[in-house]
Amino acid sequence: MPTDNSSTTPASTSGGPAAQGTDPAPTPAPGVAAAAAAPTPMSAPAPVPAPVDATNALSTLLSLIAGVMAAQNQGQPAPTPPAVSFPAFVSTDAFPADKSLPNLNLFPSVETSTLLDIARHDFRPIDLCKLDSRYRNKADFYRLEGNAPRSSALKDYPSLHSLLTPLATYFAILQAFAATAGSAQATFVMGHAASRYITHLLELHQRYEWSAVVQYHMQFHLHRRQEMLTGSYTGWSQPDNLLMTEYLFGRQRASVSASPLSSSKPKMDISNQTCFAFNKGTCTASPCPNSRIHKCRKCGNLGHMEKDCTRN
Repeated sequence: MPTDNSSTTPASTSGGPAAQGTDPAPTPAPGVAAAAAAPTPMSAPAPVPAPVDATNALSTLLSLIAGVMAAQNQGQPAPTPPAVSFPAFVSTDAFPADKSLPNLNLFPSVETSTLLDIARHDFRPIDLCKLDSRYRNKADFYRLEGNAPRSSALKDYPSLHSLLTPLATYFAILQAFAATAGSAQATFVMGHAASRYITHLLELHQRYEWSAVVQYHMQFHLHRRQEMLTGSYTGWSQPDNLLMTEYLFGRQRASVSASPLSSSKPKMDISNQTCFAFNKGTCTASPCPNSRIHKCRKCGNLGHMEKDCTRN
């Protein structure tokens, strides 16, 4: 049987790639090799961004935030402010159990009969001085027999102080009487009205004659007494325009027009003085606008100036 020589041929013993059993690296194509060997061209620089306006950007951002917050708040009711609560009124003062009359110990200088008259609204305005011991004796001096009124209220109330002192006591008794009803509203109305009326009197005292203010007060009190009989006390807090027209208008206090300096020294009479301007020829009007005499300074005669005088 013939032998196959190709299968028994020994491998080459040289040190080449074939001897190591690896395939030789492929040879690159001429075009690819040239492209790889060529230098890489430099790319163009990236464009520099324009500077950002920080103020406009912040304003835009705030506008966006405000818009988002407004959108979130749409449809939501506005928050209600918390209600103001006053602390509870606490008093440690003892009050009498009997509520028929004000506590008599609060007004030790006022007679019980007078307190009853005030509570029943039978108290006469002219008798206010009975609430002030300093004027009580003086009032008795002017009182006539029986219940006849005194001739003039101004005798008992010559000043603002002489009226306000007993009037404040009168209002205090009324307020204490209102408190016996157990109504805080009634007590407040009486106290507030009394305060307003005292302020009203002070303003009238500044603007009008005191005698007119006393007459106004007496009539005002009489009108309020009729209202208090029906249970209304708010009339004390409002001026009575009709009574003001009747008793006050036209009775304003006289204003001081002259200053103390000008009124203390009398003016000098210049009607008998010689006009120097006439003798100089500068005052030619007749009669003299300065109320002086146009006569010669040398001889004292009328009709010519000093320069025209013939006396040596």
